[in-house]
Formats: sequence, structure tokens, C-alpha cells
Amino acid sequence: MTTRVAKEEIAILMPSRLTHYFTDDHETMPENDEPSLFERLGAGIARLRTWLAARRANEEAVNELSRLSDHELADIGLVRSDLLRVNDAHFAATYNAERAAAGANSLTASHARG
Repeated sequence: MTTRVAKEEIAILMPSRLTHYFTDDHETMPENDEPSLFERLGAGIARLRTWLAARRANEEAVNELSRLSDHELADIGLVRSDLLRVNDAHFAATYNAERAAAGANSLTASHARG
């Protein structure tokens, strides 16, 4: 036998067991710590704007470097084929490590001569 019972009737029949399901008391309601849809969309748009600004700055840096002559690029330790990789983090780390090692080697060589 199936009987449909309204929630108000359940609350009357079993007042001590199910009343927390039928109240809007904020102390008994579960917390919702997840950000809302609009908060997530706003965060995504902010990340996109940050990425676009960084991309624009990277393109400006590459364009500025591409205007230099081969001799000027050689002065800063680059060749024209490096320009597209200048903004790559791995390339920058390798390049900086090589320059630091070359600088340390030249300092020890100059002290050995002196």
C-alpha cells in the first residue's frame, strides 16, 4: 500500500526526527562553500584578461627585439632564431644559467691572470 504524505503531516507525526528538514534555520542548514556560477565566471574572465595582457607584453618584447640588428642581438647574447623562444620559461632559465656560468668562468679566468 502506497500512501502519499505531505511534509507538514510528517512534521506533525514525527516532530523530533525530521523538523530540521523543514526549517530555514541557517544554523542547521549545511554550508555552501563553493563559489557561485557568476563568481567562477568572473574569476575565469579575470584569468583570461591577465593571460591576454601577458601575451600582449610578450609580443611587444619580441617585436622590440626583432627591430634590433644582428650585431645588437649578439651583444646581448641572442641570435635571431632565439626571438620566438625568448618568452619560454625553460629557454629563459637555460639561457640565464649559461650566462651565469659564463660570467663565473670569466671572473675566475681574470683573477687567475691577475
